[in-house]
Amino acid sequence: MPLHVLVPVDDSPAAHRVLNYIINMKDMMPMRATLLIVVPFSQLEYHGFQQSQLEAITRQSLEHCQKVVEKHRLVLEKNGIAAEAKMERGNPADMICRVAAAQGVDLVLISPNGSGKLSNLMFGSVANKVVQECHLPVLLVR
Repeated sequence: MPLHVLVPVDDSPAAHRVLNYIINMKDMMPMRATLLIVVPFSQLEYHGFQQSQLEAITRQSLEHCQKVVEKHRLVLEKNGIAAEAKMERGNPADMICRVAAAQGVDLVLISPNGSGKLSNLMFGSVANKVVQECHLPVLLVR
């Protein structure tokens, strides 16, 4: 039975590293993947915009994210790995942990985004928060 992995994705080199890892490991460890893209939308970030502008920004953001996650799903499918695409809105680390628990995945595969040590120290990173908060195994792919 294939290992069910949750793979948080965006359009960064870090996400591409995780996808390459899955593709390279598929013969040694059969996997099926749930790809998750989280839209970290906060209306506070857009305070002062008119409602119509806010709706347009939201729509464009959601459309872009759907294209990104679907592109990644197709890459895995073309390489013989069953994959489904999910999109959620909210805090990325929280949503990753929630979806992992709800989907009953065996493992979360995530890559640090490569930001500097100072940035991680001051603000934390999604990967660090997932490692600390997720109650399932998490594998960091560098």
